[in-house]
Amino acid sequence: MGYQQAMFTSQLQPSNERLILLFVWPPVPIFQLATLANPITPIMGDNLALIISFIFLSSLVFVTNFTVCLLVYLRKSMRTYTNGFVVSLAFSDMLIGSILIPASLLIPDSKIMGYLVSITLLSGVFNLAAVTFDRYISVLKALHYESLMRKNFLKMIISAWAAALLISLVPLIWDTDGDKLVHKVFVLTVLTLCVLVTYMFIFTGYLKIFQQVRRSVARERAITASVRKNLLRQKNKISSEAKLAQVFIIVAVMFVLSWLPIQFMTVAYEIGRRDLIPNHLSTVSLFTVALGSLVNPIVYSFLKPDFRKCIQNVFRHRRRRFGRNGTPAGSLKSTSSTKTRSTTFAKNAADTRV
Repeated sequence: MGYQQAMFTSQLQPSNERLILLFVWPPVPIFQLATLANPITPIMGDNLALIISFIFLSSLVFVTNFTVCLLVYLRKSMRTYTNGFVVSLAFSDMLIGSILIPASLLIPDSKIMGYLVSITLLSGVFNLAAVTFDRYISVLKALHYESLMRKNFLKMIISAWAAALLISLVPLIWDTDGDKLVHKVFVLTVLTLCVLVTYMFIFTGYLKIFQQVRRSVARERAITASVRKNLLRQKNKISSEAKLAQVFIIVAVMFVLSWLPIQFMTVAYEIGRRDLIPNHLSTVSLFTVALGSLVNPIVYSFLKPDFRKCIQNVFRHRRRRFGRNGTPAGSLKSTSSTKTRSTTFAKNAADTRV
């Protein structure tokens, strides 16, 4: 789960000294830090290309997800309940790009790292659950969707973030001591209830959505041709809901895959099977989390109809404003008017001379 911090522990043996990669949570007490090597530096060493890659990915994650938030803010037509959950999820991804990845490079041994990983993971899971509930109500309880979302939208957003924050801070009760049995039980419980069960809820929800869409399509096909013409709008709505469900199921699958290495390392550490953790999985997991956060805006841009249309309108407006050759349209019009006036003046002067 997200209750991990990447770190190396040095184990001295009679014949050699070897580094074992651990991804643990909570952050170890300060007095133990002296015995731990830097978790990122031993992997990267002086590999400048790898560090630059992380910095580039971090910047890209932040910029793309910030663009998603900006589009929803600037375009009134984009301010829907569904896009509200998208913005909340994008904000969680922005935390990964702006805080989690830079912190992993700069202060990997800091006590705050474990909490950052936990908050970003849980907030992402809970926001995905919220958007799944939004789509579920929209398809299966369409008549009640507007009233339910009007009453519960802000409550759901606040609850998702509050739950992620509070659960992440619970281990402070036992001083975040990872050696205590209560901590191991807590981590595995949260991993099961807050992550695994939530994943099951998400995928079960989308399964029911697709089943409902299939039943609706079957009913449409059974309607006579004359009635079908009157229900064309309803048919288009069903198709739109199906496409939207596909978008969010892709986002959910990518989220699960991107956080899988961290969850695997957590379980392996808590059950005492550190030997199962590959040497460079810590670095790989940072890449997968970054790529997972980068995929979401790309999926929205190409597959979510309202985002795709909004982006097309932005580029179309920009093309009209600057013209095909990059020159502002106003300048072209002004230049053309100047040439016309010059030609008219020359013609009038010639007529006067005659």
